[in-house]
Amino acid sequence: MAMEIYMDSCNARCWVFAFLLTSVACYNISSDRLHNLNLNHHLTKLLWMVDWRENEVYFHINNSFEHGKFPTFGIGFSQRGELSRTDFCVFSSVHNLYHQVYDTYTSRDSKHLFMDTLQNCDVIYMDDNSVAFRRKFDTCDPQDVVFHTGTMYLVWWRTDTPLEWKNDFTVMPNTSLQNQGVLPVQLLRADKIRIQENGQVLKKIEVHLDRVAVPAVETTYWCKIQRLDPWLIDAKHHIVQFEPIIDNEELVHHMEVFQCVANKMEIHTYNGPCSDMPASGRLCSKVMALWAMGAGSFTYPKEAGLPIGGKEFNPHIRLEVHFNNPKLKSGVIDSSGMRINVVSKLRRYDAAIMELGLEYTDKMAIPPGQIAFPLYGYCIAECTQLALPKTGIVIFGSQLHTHLRGVRVLTRHFRGAEELPLVNRDDFFSHHYQEIRQLRYKPHVLPGDALVTTCYYDTRGYKTLTLGGFSISDEMCVNYIHYYPATALEVCKSSISEKSLHDYFDYMKHVEKQNISSASGPRSANYLSIDWDATRVNELVDTYLSSPLSMQCNRSDGMRFDGFEWEDAPITSFKLPVPAPKPRKCSSVPSTLRWFKSLNEGLCDNLGDCIYSESKLKE
Repeated sequence: MAMEIYMDSCNARCWVFAFLLTSVACYNISSDRLHNLNLNHHLTKLLWMVDWRENEVYFHINNSFEHGKFPTFGIGFSQRGELSRTDFCVFSSVHNLYHQVYDTYTSRDSKHLFMDTLQNCDVIYMDDNSVAFRRKFDTCDPQDVVFHTGTMYLVWWRTDTPLEWKNDFTVMPNTSLQNQGVLPVQLLRADKIRIQENGQVLKKIEVHLDRVAVPAVETTYWCKIQRLDPWLIDAKHHIVQFEPIIDNEELVHHMEVFQCVANKMEIHTYNGPCSDMPASGRLCSKVMALWAMGAGSFTYPKEAGLPIGGKEFNPHIRLEVHFNNPKLKSGVIDSSGMRINVVSKLRRYDAAIMELGLEYTDKMAIPPGQIAFPLYGYCIAECTQLALPKTGIVIFGSQLHTHLRGVRVLTRHFRGAEELPLVNRDDFFSHHYQEIRQLRYKPHVLPGDALVTTCYYDTRGYKTLTLGGFSISDEMCVNYIHYYPATALEVCKSSISEKSLHDYFDYMKHVEKQNISSASGPRSANYLSIDWDATRVNELVDTYLSSPLSMQCNRSDGMRFDGFEWEDAPITSFKLPVPAPKPRKCSSVPSTLRWFKSLNEGLCDNLGDCIYSESKLKE
C-alpha cells in the first residue's frame, strides 16, 4: 500500500533544514556530516546525512519534480548498478492534489515495479520541486537493499506521466537519457574533513601536462618531471589537500605524483612517455598524491600533513598519467594533472602513503571463466617488524585499485594469531569508482602486524588468461594506504616466489601434461599454454595460498630493507573464508515474506569465496 503524505509544511521544512540544509548549526549538526551528489548535470542534486547512532540515512533531492513538470520521481539502491531486482523509493507529486510514496522493487526482467509488502521509505517532506525522506541502514525487509560502507549504486529516473498501478505492480516507465541515471556512491561514508589552519593562506602547486597529444594506442603512461618553485625549496611545507585536474574523463584512468629521492644523482626535467624517461627519473617513485576514476579531492586530518619542500627535499617531482584509449582515438590534446594545497605551519605528524597488495608482475594470473577468482597480496609481519616505529602507524585513508576485472577488494589486519577489524573492504568494487576513502575506523598497525590484501576477479566471458601487469588489459591488486607518522616503508607487496612458480610450471608440464616448453621459460607463455579446467583452477589457488613469497619490503628508492631474506619469505597464516560482517539485528522474517528471495542475495551471496567450497579452502 502506498503511503500518502499529509503534514504541516512548516514543521516538515524545519525537519528538512534541521537535518540536511542551512540551519544545521542550531541543532548542533555539523555541516561536515552532509554529503552531496549531482544526479543530472547539476540540475538535480542529492544531499544526504548519515546518522550513525540511529543507523539511518536522511536524503534530500532538490529539483526532483522540476516544479511539477515531472509528477513521478524514483530513486533506487542497486548492488552493482543493474536495474534488475533494484530497491526503489518512488514519489508522486501532483500540485494541490496529493503527495504519495511507494516502497518498491523491480522484477528480474526490469520491466515491472512491484510494491513492497512493508513500506520503509519514510518521507519527511514533499512539495512540487523536492522530496526529503529517510531509510534505515537495514530495514530487515528482504524486499529492501541493506546499506553498507562499500560502493553502492544509485539508480534514478523521472517521468512526465503518473504511474498507473494495477493491484500492486506497474510497468516501468520509459524515460529519456536526460531523465535517468546510474551513479556509484559510498553512501555510508565518514564525515568530511575541513581544512582549518587558523587564518593561514593555502598555497597551491599545480603539476600538469602541457598539451600532450595522447597516442592512439590502448595504454600510455606519460611522465612529466618538474622542478619545485623556489619558495618550496627554501622551507618544508605540509600538503593538506590534493585534487585532480582532468581534461579528458574518458581517457584519463589514473594519475600519481611522486617525490624524487636522490642523493648525488642529478635529476633533469622531462616530458614524454614514461618508457623513454631517463634512468634518473626512476628515482622519482615516492608517492605523494594519487587519483583514479571516480575519485574527487582528498583532505588530510587536522593532525597530519604530507611533507614537501625544504633543504632535505629533492627539488623535483614527477607526474605520471595513465591514458586508457581502447577506441584508439587520435588528435586528443590533454593537460591533466593535480592541484596540491599546502601550508607553511607544520602539523603534528608527517603523513605518508604506502602500497599494499600484489607486485605488478606476470607471476600472478587469473584463469578465464571465473566468477570471483581470489589473489592475495601480503605485507608480512617480518617487514612491519623491521620498518615500523615502536608506536606503530595510524591508517586514516585507503584507495583500493584494480583494473577491469576486479569486483571485490579487502585488506585484513593480523596481530599474531588474532584477526583485528578490517582496514578496508568493498564487496561491490568498481574500477570506474576508485576514490580515496576517509576511514571512520582508523587501524593502528604495530611492528610485527601483518596485512593481507585480497582481490577478487570476474573473468566470465574472457577466453584467455589474464596476467598481472601495467596495461589496462592486465590486472593489479593494490591498496594505497594513507597513514602517519611517516616511515621509510613505501611498498609492502608480494608475489609468488620464483622457485615456487618454477615448480608449479614443472608440475603442469610433467604431471598435468600441459604444452609448456620449459618451466624456466617466459612466465606469460607458460600460463597461456595451460588448458584451464576446474581442477587446474583449484590447483592454482592452492599454489598461491601455500607457496612462499617474493616479498617487496621496499624503501622509497626501491631498495628492500636489510635484515631478512625476502625471497622465499613465509606467507601470513589466516583463515578462510573471510569473516562475515556483524550479524544483522533482525527478528524473523514475517511469514508473508518467507517466500521472497532477498534483494541482498546476489551472485554467490555478494561474491564471497564463492567459487570454492569450504572443504577446498585451507585453514
